[in-house]
Amino acid sequence: MTTRQSALFALFLGSLGLMALSGCSAGNPNMSAAESAMEQGSYDRALANVDSAITQDSANVDAYMMKARILRQMADSTTPPNTYKDLYQQAREAEQKAIKFDPGQRSTVDNQRKLAYIEQYQKGADAFNKARRSNTKDQFMRAAAYFGAAGAIRPDSTGPVLNEAYARLQAARLEGGEAGASEMNKVIPILERYIEKEDQPTKNAYTILVQLYRQNEQSEKAIDMAERAIEDLSNRPTHFRVSGTRGVKYNGTVGVGGSSRSVSGSAPDRIMLSNSEGTVSGSFWKQQGGKRQAKGRLQVGLYLQGTEVGGGQATTPSDTISISEDLTGVTPLAELQNQRLNALNRSGQTKRAMQAYQEQIERNPENATYRYNYGSLLLNADRYDEAAEQLKKAVEIDPDDPKKQYNLGAAYLNKGVTLQDSLVTLRDSLMARDQTPTEEEQQMVKQLDEQRRQLFRTAIPPLERARQLSGPSGRYRQNACSALFQAYVQTEQTEKAEQVKDCAGQNVGNSGNGGNGGGGR
Repeated sequence: MTTRQSALFALFLGSLGLMALSGCSAGNPNMSAAESAMEQGSYDRALANVDSAITQDSANVDAYMMKARILRQMADSTTPPNTYKDLYQQAREAEQKAIKFDPGQRSTVDNQRKLAYIEQYQKGADAFNKARRSNTKDQFMRAAAYFGAAGAIRPDSTGPVLNEAYARLQAARLEGGEAGASEMNKVIPILERYIEKEDQPTKNAYTILVQLYRQNEQSEKAIDMAERAIEDLSNRPTHFRVSGTRGVKYNGTVGVGGSSRSVSGSAPDRIMLSNSEGTVSGSFWKQQGGKRQAKGRLQVGLYLQGTEVGGGQATTPSDTISISEDLTGVTPLAELQNQRLNALNRSGQTKRAMQAYQEQIERNPENATYRYNYGSLLLNADRYDEAAEQLKKAVEIDPDDPKKQYNLGAAYLNKGVTLQDSLVTLRDSLMARDQTPTEEEQQMVKQLDEQRRQLFRTAIPPLERARQLSGPSGRYRQNACSALFQAYVQTEQTEKAEQVKDCAGQNVGNSGNGGNGGGGR
């Protein structure tokens, strides 16, 4: 699975360190011992001592604050990535206990958390960027650990949660195999947490979670999440999103449907569009100003249904960001729609899947994938005429896909086999009467036989095309050859049947049932 890597903010920070908390250890030997052990880097011993102090006095605020310091320093030393986040979560719990027994500590704790959050997020961004350059699993896991710690420090934040998920996905991709698949499954609860907490989850997060559900054979969850995502994203207004250096000022013009208006403001900002039909355009530039304004970066993106469909950036006042996009027929949610339909199909909800495909084809009549998947469902349901109609249109839109060509040929071939069975039954019943068939009955037999032959003839061109497109070792080549052998035999083209006999292989003897419909993408 390929995933789009989200851009990570680069936080430009000065030298920030965690504020030191001075625990009042005088008079308590366990606290003094914990302080000494922490200074020596003996964190397990330090934790044991501070826990003893808490056991003696469960309301010992200084002990809880010291425990938080120990846990964070322990994480920042040589802790493996998998336990790094847990230690920061435990540190937060210790601080919460201190606040519970002494609410006056909240201000001190909040200041420390603010600095610690910025530090861990910056470490995560640096590690992620380094991992992208080196393409190493361990570095991605280190980035995930830092982002996880940032999320533990501020559980209400969603940015580090999403970035932790992306970092873990990249590490799992590099791991590969069963171990990689297992690591990908661990991303599911992280993305679930992000989507539950974020007011407007990204389309990427929705799409990846649906894919992970499907890979993990959780079709119902995939369907529910895809439907939730489609409803959420469909209702989001079209807008220009202004970002870049916080506070940088901009001017510009936006145009929709032939009318335009002037805009101005500062980053971050959003410019809502009341109408998103036809062509949407925008020009943006930085305002003149002081040194900070001149050095600031301006970035603008055009968003439709939660998806960026155009954008650009400016770094100097003379730069102009020009965006012009015709939104007619743009379908940003096509991938999520396809994920939902495939999940319906895979879960065995054929009737519901067919209804969903019909609805999507009405909205997107030129979508070859929708027509191919719907046609394949109809083919497997023995509704050959309807299947051929959808698959023929899919082939017209996308003629170079062997799956589509093969299934179109299979629709004609399978109907031909059905008519052949009907013809055999009719002939047997006429012979059983021990009397000469009437002229009308003979004409019926002749018509059925001609219809059968015509269907086999009609199946040949798409099957031949499927064989050509599959190449010498394509996965559909042998199936196409097997179906072709049958079609040539039934149309009495003996020489051509012999030509495909070898590539049909052992399937020749089993080709009486025609082609089988391929699954959806």
